[in-house]
Amino acid sequence: MPHRLIAFFILTASSAFACSVPVFRYALEHWAADPYRVTMPHGTKLDGNFKVTNAAVPKIELRQPLMMRNDEVIWSADFNEANVKTLLDSPARQQIAERLGAGESAVWVLLESGDDAKDTAAAKFLDERLEYLSGVMELPKLDQQDIKNGLVSVPGDGLRLEFSTLRLKRDDAAEGAFIAMLLASEPDLRGMNDPIAFPIFGQGRVLYALVGKGIRVETVDRAAQFLIGSCSCQVKEQNPGVDLVMAVDWKKMVKDQAMPGQQLPELTQIADLLPQTVKIEGEAEAKAADSPVWLDWRAGLGLIALLAAIRMLMKR
Repeated sequence: MPHRLIAFFILTASSAFACSVPVFRYALEHWAADPYRVTMPHGTKLDGNFKVTNAAVPKIELRQPLMMRNDEVIWSADFNEANVKTLLDSPARQQIAERLGAGESAVWVLLESGDDAKDTAAAKFLDERLEYLSGVMELPKLDQQDIKNGLVSVPGDGLRLEFSTLRLKRDDAAEGAFIAMLLASEPDLRGMNDPIAFPIFGQGRVLYALVGKGIRVETVDRAAQFLIGSCSCQVKEQNPGVDLVMAVDWKKMVKDQAMPGQQLPELTQIADLLPQTVKIEGEAEAKAADSPVWLDWRAGLGLIALLAAIRMLMKR
């Protein structure tokens, strides 16, 4: 087959998966997280994004999703209520979810090394660089066809370009399972003693790790550009990143962002718009006493019907 024809087929195949939606937003709406594997004692169940295996062990054993092809236990703990809670959720993950739910493009978690000077310098650099990038970078212009096709649920002016940082201590017991997931996202991270930055986006997906001196202008800018750039491939597995366990109803979050709740006014707040009674003065007053005149009654009834219809739609 001629080389130019081969190139044409490759270009066509790649273009078929391209869209104008920024990666961070497409991931939030469409890339469901892969389930982590958990081994627990017989008879126990677990809510959330897990594939549970029961075994005759008194412990919780956590492994990465099957697609990672890593059967190593990345975190284990005695089986008790406190450790189950640590597995399911943590304060840091709640903050990340809250920020992503507020529309942030990504949350950069800085896993501290324990060396105060290194950690402070890394945090200062990240804060300053991400604030700068948030001010100078621009989101891609959404294609109206992508909106019509359901690739994104919000218009272009509903997207935010914003990054934030979150510092995390390595010895924080409440974050034990979460830290284990972060360090397992790449094979050699657990042996690193420098501060590590993890950009987290979408439905709790870590892009990759920036370690120590690797936390610099070029690497941070490259990661940020990928996150806000147009999604060149809609297939999650063909994009960089590793999923994390987040106790979040992502579908509800996306729906709330796309159709934010609106507080309808109460009838008492629109009294001036409702039909009013008017007392007739003069000779006709006596005749009208038992039959007050209602002005604009058709408009009043129409307004009431409209409010009722809107309330019914919002309840769906």
